[in-house]
Amino acid sequence: MDTKKIWIISFVLGLMAAGILYITVFAKEDASKPAIASVGQDETKDKTQKTQEEVEKEKALVREFTNPIADVSKGKRAISIKVDLDSGVSGYVAPNSMVDVIAYETSKDDATKKEYKSAVLALENVKVLTSGQSSDDKEGALKYQTVTLEVTAEEGITLSLASKDKDGFYLMLRNQEDTETGKAGMKQTREVIKEDKEEEENK
Repeated sequence: MDTKKIWIISFVLGLMAAGILYITVFAKEDASKPAIASVGQDETKDKTQKTQEEVEKEKALVREFTNPIADVSKGKRAISIKVDLDSGVSGYVAPNSMVDVIAYETSKDDATKKEYKSAVLALENVKVLTSGQSSDDKEGALKYQTVTLEVTAEEGITLSLASKDKDGFYLMLRNQEDTETGKAGMKQTREVIKEDKEEEENK
């Protein structure tokens, strides 16, 4: 066999080997591409589903406040106290009203067996944030059993203690221009007479 034939055979065999290698490599790449795309789509779907689930959870946690509340001033706190319509100024208390808070209590003298009622001016010139509960409609808010007040941390502690130690609270509605203070702690006490006791028993 001469040199020319050997070169021709080598060239043909090289072309065949290159062709086989080319077909093998590109066939593998084509086969792998759909799998990669499929995985990418699945991951995208998972991320989308997770996002939707998170959105649903967030929606479930969002509370709709039918009864609005005024903004709490910086450095202040909000605290709610129980009142009825009579002690809560007959439904006239509204967001941004200014009130004085009176705490009252009943005590008994063990030696004389006499009962006494006391009223103390607990807080002065306090802003009302809202009356009623967050879910109350306009009509329900007018028949409130709670009033939410804006207080300092110290005033909040005073009220929280008073709510446990006292019989309840009365609110005194202020004129918006009346900012006079200085009477907090003022207290009056009187003996509970027989008629008062009978009224309480009838209630």
